[in-house]
Amino acid sequence: MKLYKVTLQLTSPYNTDWQADTIWGHLCWALRFTYGEDELLRFLAKYNQGEAPLLVSNGFPGDLLPRPILPGKNVMTRSEFITTKLNKKISLLTFKEFTDMVNGEDPVLNEKKVGTASVTIKNQINRFSGTTRGKETDSASGHLFNFPQRHLETISIYLKVADDFVETTKELFDNLSKSGYGKRKTVGYGQFVVKSFNEFVGFQSPKDANAFVSLSNFVPARDDPTRGYWGILIKYGKLGEEFAINGNPHKKPLVMFRAGSCFFDSPIRNYYGRLVKGLSLAYPGVVQYGFAFPVPLKITES
Repeated sequence: MKLYKVTLQLTSPYNTDWQADTIWGHLCWALRFTYGEDELLRFLAKYNQGEAPLLVSNGFPGDLLPRPILPGKNVMTRSEFITTKLNKKISLLTFKEFTDMVNGEDPVLNEKKVGTASVTIKNQINRFSGTTRGKETDSASGHLFNFPQRHLETISIYLKVADDFVETTKELFDNLSKSGYGKRKTVGYGQFVVKSFNEFVGFQSPKDANAFVSLSNFVPARDDPTRGYWGILIKYGKLGEEFAINGNPHKKPLVMFRAGSCFFDSPIRNYYGRLVKGLSLAYPGVVQYGFAFPVPLKITES
């Protein structure tokens, strides 16, 4: 597998976080629409056979990367304590800051201004009349509500791709750019163009790495390492495309390690994590992407 970096130029606001499982899910739908369901099933089967053809990171603003979750010093001076406290608010790093941290250094971090957010007013449509009109006592009447939206210039996604799947991956991103990403894509949200899709030289990790930091949210497999430093999130996923309107669109809540989580291991494997099954009551065959995108790093415990 080779490393690639995809840069997306956003051409509209978006509402759905650029998380690896959601990106991968969109690519799976693009694969199904382009090549058919049989090809999608063959693609999914490779993961269960230990031959993952495509690994996806979360999407990050510009060239920023997630801050590794690492242990703090047991003994600190007053100035170190103040700096540590201020740095806790910083969750995204420049490439240099990230490189310094994966090499066991403690760089001075700077806050970044990352995009903007706004709220727009939407009007709910009466499900009977197909308009915003309705009686005042009618629960189906349309009403105004706030809809949050976010704005960024570019999103960077890192990939590990099997040699025989590179051209297909490029095609899937191109196809995805025609349909959009995430919530309300059918009315213009989550629109983008693929600015670049290039081979990536890799991260400047140390040769004596004893751990990894994940660039994606993930769910550990049974034999994955357990000692490390991590943060968690609870994912309340929803089904996509026609699955979202036929039956129950909601998946069961899923606890995931979030991007930036670090675990001890050596040597570092190509990937960790797994596909998660059994999250949809309506569609038992649905799986959720839960693979880690590991970058080797060195953790020095004090």
